[in-house]
Amino acid sequence: MNISSIFTIFILLTIGSCLQKSILITRHGARSPKVYTEIDSTYYWTSQPEDLTEIGLQQHINLGQSKNGISITDMNGNCIYENLEIQASTTQRVIMSTIGFLKGLCPNNYQEIIKRYFNEYYAQYSTNIEAWNQIMASDFQNPLELELHYFERPNDFMFHGHKKTVCPAIKDLKKKIESSEYFKSKEEEFKNRPEFDEVFDIIKAAYPSKIFKKKSITLSDIEDIFDDYQSNHVQGFLFPNPSQKAIDYMQEVVKFLRYYEDNCDSLEHYAQLTEPFKWIISQLYSTTPLSWYSGHDTNQVAILSAISDFQPIIPFASQLEIIVKNEIVMVFYNRQQIQTKFCSDGYFCTREQTVNYLMQFIHPNLNSLCGLELII
Repeated sequence: MNISSIFTIFILLTIGSCLQKSILITRHGARSPKVYTEIDSTYYWTSQPEDLTEIGLQQHINLGQSKNGISITDMNGNCIYENLEIQASTTQRVIMSTIGFLKGLCPNNYQEIIKRYFNEYYAQYSTNIEAWNQIMASDFQNPLELELHYFERPNDFMFHGHKKTVCPAIKDLKKKIESSEYFKSKEEEFKNRPEFDEVFDIIKAAYPSKIFKKKSITLSDIEDIFDDYQSNHVQGFLFPNPSQKAIDYMQEVVKFLRYYEDNCDSLEHYAQLTEPFKWIISQLYSTTPLSWYSGHDTNQVAILSAISDFQPIIPFASQLEIIVKNEIVMVFYNRQQIQTKFCSDGYFCTREQTVNYLMQFIHPNLNSLCGLELII
């Protein structure tokens, strides 16, 4: 046994009996595709694009059930609302996932917990009184029947700092990145690979009434058809049905776009991470047993791009978890511990080291950085 293994065992034994805190960062469950192809609209989907599905709801019920051993309940097994700290996006797919998670987490009193959370958090973002009244009258037995599209969080740097509508300065930066020699060379490299031919055929088959030329296909088009594959595959739909080589190829494209184009510049880091990291730092010092950030794959990608060299494709209902035991901080991705950049070891860092590292991604004035002061 080497010294590193001995040290790891020692650390685990030392902190094993300590009080534990969880900061859980999740992606919503399975949803409909972001962009409907002609095949989707004709044969598969009737809901709005990017809406949570029944499978996605069940994924989050299961995820909540897997966490209900955390010390958040009273002697009768009822969740104690004060033992939860929740930040959640206002999109339908995340709101529905949040309901599912709380149903799984708090089976005895989820109706009380969900309703209180809606009143204390989501009420301020509601834009439709009829939809709100329907939610407030619900027992949440069948949440898929609820109308959850009428919520909007303005200037949403907590979940959508990557969007041009939230941070207008991103628009010019994207143009600069996409016109760079490096980006153009990578795009050409991807499109010259043999797997591109299969993906191009899939795109043509997805839109039978349209005519495409290979040179007009962008990396974003490949990302969209991969999203279509991911969403349809989870539902058991037969199209698209790419080979494993084509799947691996599309994943490479998506990783390049997500981890490079979307996260290669300090502006992108600041816009996407300032508010989430401020919240995470506050929760590192909080006594609340479970702090939960219910968001999107873009949130997990942005966080991982900053804190680790680990760059996965983010599946539906994935979880990034920061565990704090006394002064030791560990990070897990879908239950597997990952190495971070918080300290030289990367696996067992102190709370202070973690905070010091996260602070470098926090900007003091996002409005100025993003050009919002000029718009106002």
